[in-house]
Amino acid sequence: MTSIWNMNPNDIPILMYHDISDTDSQWCVSPAAFEQQMSFLYQQGFKTITLSQLDMLIKNSKEKKEKYCVITFDDARKGVVTHAFPILKKYNFSAVVFVVPAWIDGKAPEQESYSLFASWEQLSMLSTAGWEIGSHTQTHQSLPKLTKEQLKAELDSASETLKKKLLVNPRHIAYPFGAYNSDVIAEVSYRCTTAVTTRRGFDKTPYEYARQPIFRNTTKDEFTKLLRKPTLSLCMIVKDEEQTLHTCLASVKELADEIIIGDTGSTDKTKQIAQQFTKKVFDIRWNDDFAVARNETLKHATGDWILLLDADEMLAVKDIEKIKEAIHDWQVQGYQMLTRNYTEESSTMGWLPTLELDPQQKKPAGWYPSLKVRLFQRLPHVKFAGEMHEMVDDSIRAVGKIKMLNIPIHHYGTLNKKTAEEKNAAIARTNKKIEANPNDAKAYFELGIQFKEAGNFAEAERAFTQSLAIEEKSVIQRLNLAIVQQKQSKLDAAIENYAEVIKKSQHPDAYFGLGFCWYRKNSMKKAAQYFALALQYNPYFIDAYINLGAILEKLSNFEPAEQLLRKALSLSPTHARAHYNLGVIYEKMQQNEKAIEHYKIAIGSNYSRKNELIKRIEQLQPNELSTVK
Repeated sequence: MTSIWNMNPNDIPILMYHDISDTDSQWCVSPAAFEQQMSFLYQQGFKTITLSQLDMLIKNSKEKKEKYCVITFDDARKGVVTHAFPILKKYNFSAVVFVVPAWIDGKAPEQESYSLFASWEQLSMLSTAGWEIGSHTQTHQSLPKLTKEQLKAELDSASETLKKKLLVNPRHIAYPFGAYNSDVIAEVSYRCTTAVTTRRGFDKTPYEYARQPIFRNTTKDEFTKLLRKPTLSLCMIVKDEEQTLHTCLASVKELADEIIIGDTGSTDKTKQIAQQFTKKVFDIRWNDDFAVARNETLKHATGDWILLLDADEMLAVKDIEKIKEAIHDWQVQGYQMLTRNYTEESSTMGWLPTLELDPQQKKPAGWYPSLKVRLFQRLPHVKFAGEMHEMVDDSIRAVGKIKMLNIPIHHYGTLNKKTAEEKNAAIARTNKKIEANPNDAKAYFELGIQFKEAGNFAEAERAFTQSLAIEEKSVIQRLNLAIVQQKQSKLDAAIENYAEVIKKSQHPDAYFGLGFCWYRKNSMKKAAQYFALALQYNPYFIDAYINLGAILEKLSNFEPAEQLLRKALSLSPTHARAHYNLGVIYEKMQQNEKAIEHYKIAIGSNYSRKNELIKRIEQLQPNELSTVK
């Protein structure tokens, strides 16, 4: 048996089981596996305690020189009595069982009848043996969906039944389906001392205790890891990030157990700022390879999990707990996370309006998404690859499981336009990658994007064409090819490629591109149809609202055009072109005051036709000129 240690009550694991049987269900742990798990607990010096005892330990807030855990069983199934009870008794362990009285009385729904339930006599035996009996509500309904009266009845009838049948007053509850809200907690707190959820982890927020679920396929290694809190290392590479680094690190200081900073040659205060948060600041020799630099930071990490951020990114406070929960799932090797790349440019592919305040309370006009693994287990085989767009996705996917984690990373660096020097440096790096591997379709695609961003559409077209010739892996390759062809007024070629994209994917940007091309070919009816389809597949497509409104304005359909532009402004209130177009409509409707109002807003937003608008306002109402700056 291992030596005694000090354990904080908040670090005591609560294990969640359902049934112990040979039934082929994820909820049924085999008796052999359960025996192995309990033997391991015993060998490691663990003792079991009830939820009542855990509650007292937490309230006393004192570390104990023993290893404790709580074992819980949901549903009160028969295998808990016939298989789990004798095994636990062998090691002098006890447990907590949450009972659904209606199911014990034979009223379980078909989907819950994957295994048998214990009898009242068997549950009475468990209670007499020192097991704690908790409520799983009377009929196992989702509590937040009930009315207040139904909720009270569901809780009270379960308590009354357990008092009558087992002579116990249940002071603990497991929320059915793990579902609860503030109203449920309020009612439960009147009746119970603790409540457990299905959230993973060690969180001991009152009436929201997290648990560690044990499934049929939980391995011995995974079970071992579930007994302790996992650790997380934040790994970053930085250079001259003094403007953003403090905000980034402050957003994750409560999450990361350690912070690893690899500095690639800062000449400003970046390293001093980093040292306010961590002692692990290392110099990394820069050789134009982001993957090599990131792999260097991994060498210094000691955490179970790695989180990746750049200095111009951050996490929202409300998402920290979600990440803490995610890293308790050891069956996942990596999590893909969506990055919100903020930009004011609504014409950017995939652009969406910002509908809520961002973590910095700035509310940029919008953002476009990108997706890649940002959170992963620290494993020997997981390495970054790619000199510029470095990723670990492929090395994880080769041997493990990747899952989507619905937590956004907020990226602000895209609000700043890249300098010509930065664009040229990126192109040079990608050309170097292509020289090393001339058959790299992804590298040619990256080169095409870089030329596109630099405004060199002819070179971008050549790069995208070569990428497709090597391997067509995604509609995004052909979509970008169509866009740069459109930019060069190669409308027929663009239309052909947009149509090919739509054959494979109802992509709103392809419909938008077709609308624009047919508009340029002076086919207003076709253009309007395609802009409408772009909106059908993306109801937040601001430029499609504006363009469709412009077509209707040219056709003198002023009222529907006004409605479309009002919709665009509801999504992006300061959009200069929308205000300008709306001003045009009001001018044509002879509502000059409204027209001037929207022209002024367009001017204030630095619209490209600012000087023309100043003159236009003077013509409409000369005395307004002095107010326009």
